[in-house]
Amino acid sequence: MVRVKQAPRDQSKLTGKPLSETLEPSPLHIFKGIEEEKWSTSPDLLEGNLLFTPKVIDNLTLYLLANPNRMSSHLFRADILHDSLGVLRTPAERERLFADSTGKVALSGDADVADEDDVQPIPARDIAGFELSRTVVRRLIPRKPQLDRPLEQTCHFYGSVYGGYRRLLVVYSPHIASKEELPFYHPLLQSWALLYDYYKPRATSSEEEEGGAGQLSLHFMLYPDEPIQNRLERTLHALLNTQIRLARGSDISTMMPEGGNYKPTKDNVLPRHLVQDTYSRLKQKYASWLCQNWVEDTQPSKHVFEDLSISAFLIELWRSMYGVVPAEERGKDGHDRNFPGFVDVACGNGVLVYVLLIEGYQGWGFDARCRKTWKIFPETVQERLSEEVYIPKPFADILNGPGASTDALDVGAKTHSGIFPKDTFIMSNHADELTVWTPLMAALANPESPLPFMAIPCCSHALSGARYRYPPPKDGKFDEEEENKAHEAEQNPQPATGDLKALRAAKLDAQTDAGANKSMYGCLTAKTMSVAEEIGYDVEKTMLRIPSTRNMAVIGGRQRVTSEWNSKKNKSAVQTGHPDTNVDADSGDEILTLIEEVVRRECAREGGVQEAAKIWKERAKGIHSGRGQSQRH
Repeated sequence: MVRVKQAPRDQSKLTGKPLSETLEPSPLHIFKGIEEEKWSTSPDLLEGNLLFTPKVIDNLTLYLLANPNRMSSHLFRADILHDSLGVLRTPAERERLFADSTGKVALSGDADVADEDDVQPIPARDIAGFELSRTVVRRLIPRKPQLDRPLEQTCHFYGSVYGGYRRLLVVYSPHIASKEELPFYHPLLQSWALLYDYYKPRATSSEEEEGGAGQLSLHFMLYPDEPIQNRLERTLHALLNTQIRLARGSDISTMMPEGGNYKPTKDNVLPRHLVQDTYSRLKQKYASWLCQNWVEDTQPSKHVFEDLSISAFLIELWRSMYGVVPAEERGKDGHDRNFPGFVDVACGNGVLVYVLLIEGYQGWGFDARCRKTWKIFPETVQERLSEEVYIPKPFADILNGPGASTDALDVGAKTHSGIFPKDTFIMSNHADELTVWTPLMAALANPESPLPFMAIPCCSHALSGARYRYPPPKDGKFDEEEENKAHEAEQNPQPATGDLKALRAAKLDAQTDAGANKSMYGCLTAKTMSVAEEIGYDVEKTMLRIPSTRNMAVIGGRQRVTSEWNSKKNKSAVQTGHPDTNVDADSGDEILTLIEEVVRRECAREGGVQEAAKIWKERAKGIHSGRGQSQRH
């Protein structure tokens, strides 16, 4: 049965005339001082018989205050600058909250937190029959700052209750002196307002609101002698339509009082505004050149913007962990000796390595096959990209054991065992066969003080490299007996193009608890976290804001490393080089024992570690020669 999508509004009740022909004075009596302002509305900007309770509209309005991107694709977000109730947090308050919760080194440059913005709200208007209940000032942040400027806006909340009626009114006023100052994304209006009139006979309390009906209408104040252009008419209809559509699909339980969706794995590691601002800067700096010079067969847009988003996240993550900042924020020499270095395993096109190197972070990347993209980068970057095949140390040890031939590890290319310098940050982005190996690799590199890592899973593979679909975990833990019963299943790699509705449905399903427990991607993510926890890591997962359905990051060791580096820096402010992290030989032996047990158990389905090692070697040969699946785009 085909499901028909419900239109936001009843089209039969619209006049079909241009908006300019249906304008009428607003029934609201709005005063600025003693002078009544001229506000307008239209029967085409009104929708009745809505079953939303005032609580739904109120919660949705608060959510949209910080998320205007749901109303306009030209906007990134809104930063709250002032809330008269003190509930919505400013960027500086959010940074303090993150810093206090995990003891981060720093979040915004040399200062602990961002400077407070001293933007005063526009004085509230007097509106007959309404009482002012709240004042919020926000700053609208555009997606393309090179084209549009940010805009401050005051939002006044009013209410009215009498008999069975409850009225909610929000008035939005931009901070400008003339209409020429309005950016493209804002309607060409002096102010605009949304009014929700709700009626329920014999309603005696807020708990008894359900069962009534409401009417949503849009009101606005035009500039003198400014006609209603087609674009303004479309914008006003879109504002009303989107409000109704979002209210119809809203879930009060998932909307936070401070105006954000309650998703415990989204923006839970870093404040959104820091990552988005850095992403905007990187996009302006690198996107055009990378897209114009793209030499791979794939579409550049997806890979370029995805890697720029991940780069922005890493830059802010390292700022919080080590106190390091991008090169343009440093001193004259541009070096920061606090950063221990990074490695991007299965680095694919190398864009991530290129951006991070240019931004001043020392590191390198390797992949089983070199990419054409590598040659477009400067020589200094090409020198940091290497064609190498990763052979896990447990596999290398058994393949190269007693009686092994001289070519036991020969896969037709240079090999790497995953042993990296102390404190190196390991990055694996859509590394496929290397995903579950990432925490094991990080711990094997330095068992006494395991390396921090971030893995972004994609397609599911066993430790042998063979395709494998992990079963859903039971109560957050993987059951060995259930895993042994599971059979290898073919996975469908993420398509570069396809049905956008299907892609979004898959993404939303994977983000739900039920989807995360059942989907291939959710099970792979849970397995990666489980393995990391089993060998002693403090593990977090966070949903990245990247253009991909495979957007969950698993981060290991962040809290421990942040605490250690912060402690060492505080003890010795004049110390140069890297702070010494705790070294515990006994703990290292314990971790090696745990890793050995994990590898033994996970390789049992292939017939043991030796058989799994042979499978890995053969698959590595195929990947290097181009016959097998690439470890990264």
